[in-house]
Amino acid sequence: RNKQNIQQILFYNSMRAFVLFIIMSLHSPLMFAFQISSSLKKVSLSYTARMCLRPSCCRSWQHSTLQYSSLRALSSLKQTRYSTIRLLSMSNSNEIDLDLPQKINYTSMKTESFFNDAERDANFIHYPKGIPEGFFIIKHYSLPPVGFDNLVTNIDGTEGYGVTQEEVDRLDIDNGNVTLPIALMLLDSEVYPSLSRARKSCRKGYIIIHRGPISVNKDTGEPEFDADKCIRGRVGDRVYPGDVIGIQVRMHGGYYPGMNAEKPSFDLPVVYEDDHFAIVNKPAGVAVYSQRKESHGMLSVRAALPFALRPPKRGTLSIIRRPVSVHRLDKPTSGLLLVAKTKPAMVHLSMQFVKRKVKKTYTAILNGIPSEPVETCISSREAIEFGVDIHPNDQNKWQLIDESLDEKSASTVWRPLKYVKSLKARDGILTLVEMKPKTGRYHQLRRHMAWVKNCPIVGDTVYDGGGDAMSLRGRGLFLCSNNVSLEHPHYNSPEGRKEWEALPETEKWGHGAISLSDDGSTVEVRASIDLPNKFHNFLENEGERYELLGEQ
Repeated sequence: RNKQNIQQILFYNSMRAFVLFIIMSLHSPLMFAFQISSSLKKVSLSYTARMCLRPSCCRSWQHSTLQYSSLRALSSLKQTRYSTIRLLSMSNSNEIDLDLPQKINYTSMKTESFFNDAERDANFIHYPKGIPEGFFIIKHYSLPPVGFDNLVTNIDGTEGYGVTQEEVDRLDIDNGNVTLPIALMLLDSEVYPSLSRARKSCRKGYIIIHRGPISVNKDTGEPEFDADKCIRGRVGDRVYPGDVIGIQVRMHGGYYPGMNAEKPSFDLPVVYEDDHFAIVNKPAGVAVYSQRKESHGMLSVRAALPFALRPPKRGTLSIIRRPVSVHRLDKPTSGLLLVAKTKPAMVHLSMQFVKRKVKKTYTAILNGIPSEPVETCISSREAIEFGVDIHPNDQNKWQLIDESLDEKSASTVWRPLKYVKSLKARDGILTLVEMKPKTGRYHQLRRHMAWVKNCPIVGDTVYDGGGDAMSLRGRGLFLCSNNVSLEHPHYNSPEGRKEWEALPETEKWGHGAISLSDDGSTVEVRASIDLPNKFHNFLENEGERYELLGEQ
């Protein structure tokens, strides 16, 4: 019965290979170059595969478009060949093992490399500084005081590995005068087995040369490199007995590894952070993402996040190698921005936005006095039932704006906080307001205030209408997202809840940002920031100017 199963699998594999062969023959005329032998296990694929996939062998653009599919077909045919050979070899055995070779888990390998680099970078202070700034020396080799005993390591003539006598003669080197790549091959043949590998490290700037021996710090016992004696190694540099060769890598001091770009010029304060997500304070005038039409280069939140947040600890599942913001704020708007550090956190936070569980609060300065009709006035209890974030003990009256935008429902709950007299404002009054959007339409708060209340936000160059409002421009948009509340994206899962309860008390409550719901079933996160100084300074200056010049 086992032999019958093997024969059936052999038949299906043979038919599958035959069909794939016909398909690939139609894709490229050179597929007929296959040498079909009596047994499928003797099919040769190497040369034909390379030839039929070369663009120069394609007679038309249609064949070029089929190169990818041909490659996939060749891969399947190779897999069929492997299975057939294995089945033929087992046909005389009583053991049945039809498992195909396991695929290499490259994801886990990259994750392990990520954690290793992050832990190494976290200890950057213990490594000597390299050249230029930002590089640190993680390993060094000392050349023998009397030179190398033997320069030729490739005796059997294996191509591409070791140092041959021809290379010694060509480079004109001796025991005490060798080139930098040759020295690397002689000092560490495992890391630098070939001349090309050593040259590549030199070209990438990973090699540093210290002329003469290095000293040792008496207090720490660590080696110290003298910056005046160090040069960045190049392929053509020569090293001599007593010199020290250092291996350097770029480190970011606890930040995300693998970021070769320079740190952006602006600061990105972190309001809350754990291994799963973070909340940062985006400054005004900085875009969240760099766009094609308006290229912001490194002046974006996306570019600054790897330098502001720390990597997750080892053991964190499904990490994102580069943190990503879950939503966006307009470029002129400042305030709180949610950032995911793991894939489950990104999905969970996105779903909270879809289900409107993320509750945000904005503060703005309006040009004029917004009307407060009785018909749109609601109590705090009604506002809470409506779905916005208001404290249960709040006794203030709120206003509701329920006006569609772009044929979609849009709702905003707001109330005035302060009125300040101004010589430039509409009706001579600036109004500080608190706004709580239930929906998140495009420019919802800016359009609701400008179109519905006829009181645009100060500094809004798009919706202020121009005219006299232009005198209030020049200081940026006075709109800030200063409060946000949400469910923790990880600590509310069964595994996450156990992890959270096992945390020490100093980390468990996130310095006051984490709390439990009233019924104790949900771990919630609440973050708030103070308004930027420009809000208070602007209102104070406008009030003082009105007092001095208002009567005149």
